[in-house]
Amino acid sequence: MPMNQRSEACHILGLIQQLFYRLSYIDRPQLIRAKVPIVKFRDKVSGVEFDLNVNNVVGIRNTFLLRSYASTESRVRPLVLVVKKWAHYHGINDASRGTLNSYSLVLMVLHYLQTLPEPVVPSLQKEYPECFEPTMQLQFVHRRGSNISPYSSLNNSNLGDLLVGFLRYYATEFDWSNSIISIREAKVIPKTNEMEWKNKYICVEEPYDRTNTARAVHEKCKFDMIKKEFVQSWHKLKEKRDLFSILPEAAATECRGR
Repeated sequence: MPMNQRSEACHILGLIQQLFYRLSYIDRPQLIRAKVPIVKFRDKVSGVEFDLNVNNVVGIRNTFLLRSYASTESRVRPLVLVVKKWAHYHGINDASRGTLNSYSLVLMVLHYLQTLPEPVVPSLQKEYPECFEPTMQLQFVHRRGSNISPYSSLNNSNLGDLLVGFLRYYATEFDWSNSIISIREAKVIPKTNEMEWKNKYICVEEPYDRTNTARAVHEKCKFDMIKKEFVQSWHKLKEKRDLFSILPEAAATECRGR
């Protein structure tokens, strides 16, 4: 986001944050002055947590992209839900504290599903380039969804097996030091010496502007903590085959219900 747009976004979001402080049903409004500034807050009634931003055109495009992935294969949405619950519970889903933001986690799930021997989802940007054209006028973005067909995957793995596989992939198989996650290409891209990727612990490509969505992970101790959670949770779930072993009962029950 250009600096003048970022400054304007921070100003507008600051005003919104002050308004939220006066609303009894909004909990913990927090302005985060990141590269893409956001206001994080929680709705007390539903318990849903939100990230609000302004002047973020890429956000509109990638929201449509993620929604399209969720619509094209029924296992995407519940797997993303349980991964986000797991990451939040284990303290690795908070960019303001140097760990992974939710967007990066979703891209990591999609990357795993794309790179299985029998993929669960393809690269929608490759399959339907006309629907995800980066220069498309915004008013037309959401109208292209009707052109995207459900994906008929030959992979019949259930959600439990996919969750175990997701944890195993990042615990033992993924090469963090030399790889960039790219759902645009549906594969790993070799890490380069470009400023965006050089000396970064986790590299997740934003599928439109091709920046690193995981740039908040800039401390080795936080990176090590994230890797440790993948390894420990993979071992627990592999041995016990019980979601309660890596999630508190209430969160696990909610995920199972969906």
